[in-house]
Amino acid sequence: MKSSVLGNVFKFGAALTMVALVGCGGGGGGGGSSTGGSTGGGTSTYGTYSSPSITVQAFIDNISSVDGEIDDSFMVLDTDETYRSFEAGQDEFFVMYDAKFDEYKAVSLQYIRAITYYDYYQSNYSTAEEFRNIETDDILDGDVNGDFWGDDYEVVDYDGFTDSYWGRNSGFEYEDEEETTDVALMASEKEQIQFIKKASEVSYTYSVSIETSMSLVSLSKKMEKMVSKGEGELTVEDQLALAGDVEKLTGASISDLVAAATDESKKADLIKKISKKIGTSADNLENRLLPDLLGIEL
Repeated sequence: MKSSVLGNVFKFGAALTMVALVGCGGGGGGGGSSTGGSTGGGTSTYGTYSSPSITVQAFIDNISSVDGEIDDSFMVLDTDETYRSFEAGQDEFFVMYDAKFDEYKAVSLQYIRAITYYDYYQSNYSTAEEFRNIETDDILDGDVNGDFWGDDYEVVDYDGFTDSYWGRNSGFEYEDEEETTDVALMASEKEQIQFIKKASEVSYTYSVSIETSMSLVSLSKKMEKMVSKGEGELTVEDQLALAGDVEKLTGASISDLVAAATDESKKADLIKKISKKIGTSADNLENRLLPDLLGIEL
């Protein structure tokens, strides 16, 4: 990817300014994450109706309808196939492939059934739509890997050595309790092995933690997918979706990035801040890590 990815964050001027304005003041309705306290102007409605009988498959089917992606999301492990579901005090968790973000998520069935919405005439669809709204709020608040502790939902990564998915926030292992096998799952596991391998290489090459390298690779993959769909460009909507990811990863807000675009001293301070947050040198950050992985050339 070259500097056109993310519009070249430091040179995208007007479009980034628009993202900053939307992120600071836009969106509908009150809140941040599922625990409240938004700082980014989210979209959740936090309504009054719920779907207490929704099934895992019905939720995934409706998530696919809400997203309108070319590829549908699908179930990887049902609630009776994950060890976490049998841990004392834990909810029933299932693992799904999330086509919208090209990643895997563990989600609590009890959380899905407790989600509330306003639309009296809808049920499962509105539940799925509200899940996305709350998730958007979480991302804008900087929680790009799920709710903060992974109690409701979280991004998971496949580990080929343990044949398990691991929660990025909770640290829980989501292993296939019944040891089922199918071709689709084997294909997805192959992709995850490649992901872990690339993350390990990034960790070694740039001297960053495996957690940081996973976030870098995930963000890079997300950007590639968006650019591909946009025929080489990112739409304003894409930039807004990525804004929370970038801030979570770098510790720099969109307003910081816009300011650094025209002020060399601010750019130098920002490079120092980001390199400290990521845990690498300023030289590695500016000349290797950002251009190589994110297509950002300062």
